[in-house]
Amino acid sequence: MSEESQEGKVESANAQDAIVVLDGEILPEEQPVRPEVDHTKLYVWIADSGNDRIQKFDGNGKFLSCFGKSGGTRPPYDPGEFKTPSSVTIDTNGNIWVADTGCHRIQKFDSDGDFLHVFGSEGWGQEKFYWPEAIISEPTGTILVVDTHNHCIKRYDDDGDFLLSFGFAGDFDGFLKFPSGIALDREGNIYVADRDNQRIQIFNEDGQFLSKFGEYGFEQGRLNFPSGILVRRDGTILVAEKSQNRLQLFSREGESLGILGENGKRDGQFNCPTALVEDPYGYVFVVDAINQRIQKFDPDLEFVSKWGVVGKEPGQFKDPAGISLSWEPDWAPQEE
Repeated sequence: MSEESQEGKVESANAQDAIVVLDGEILPEEQPVRPEVDHTKLYVWIADSGNDRIQKFDGNGKFLSCFGKSGGTRPPYDPGEFKTPSSVTIDTNGNIWVADTGCHRIQKFDSDGDFLHVFGSEGWGQEKFYWPEAIISEPTGTILVVDTHNHCIKRYDDDGDFLLSFGFAGDFDGFLKFPSGIALDREGNIYVADRDNQRIQIFNEDGQFLSKFGEYGFEQGRLNFPSGILVRRDGTILVAEKSQNRLQLFSREGESLGILGENGKRDGQFNCPTALVEDPYGYVFVVDAINQRIQKFDPDLEFVSKWGVVGKEPGQFKDPAGISLSWEPDWAPQEE
């Protein structure tokens, strides 16, 4: 099979130049020069849920590697086996953590995909999970797990030892109902897509409730089963609504700043967006699940490219669910 058929064709969009009128003469509007980014040094990790594996691409959509295989129909499950993995994250040491959702556990691998550690089993408690759907690494080296059907968030150290839990089933402030997405800001605050409560909740690093926004609806500013969340480098919040097939941009205070996308298969359209991430240069990558692809947008949220087709071959997808990024040393711009 050719490389193109394995990966799906990567397509790009050409932006149109804006124009201004000066003394009756039409002139091109000067655009700020954006540095060219070498996305071959960026790595995109995808939880290919329906194929029970983790796939690695570069930032242009070139397939690089994959690991994992399908587990059995019932426990015990072997290390490196998955059942519908829904999320993946890369920690500060380059290790890969996977929310092995159908096995109700968390698995840890090294940067080559070799198994290191596993913890968790089905149930309720510090070392148990019930359909964990999201996971994220914190700068301190700890891991946050969204224990979706137990309606809470849990923190573990690098060895998988329990540190903290917050959230209970309900709709009061700080309570959760089938949370499905999680993000961090630069201050370490924790943002949770509280899916069935149709809202976003914000907690401090100790899990104490700070604020919330959102209510059920279809209009701009309202939410319809938010599934993924991203806090962008400028502090704005981008929310993926899988039931509305769109992304919504909000301010830190929860004010709606606009909508990106609609239902469809064309560039910039979505069919069940589930997760999203931003690279250090402001490019946004979105898991477009039922369209079986990844879409890439520039810092202005203009469509850039896409990759993926349905299938089982390397580079193809079956219901992709989660996404994370890593990159080569010194690739990211220096913080001001």
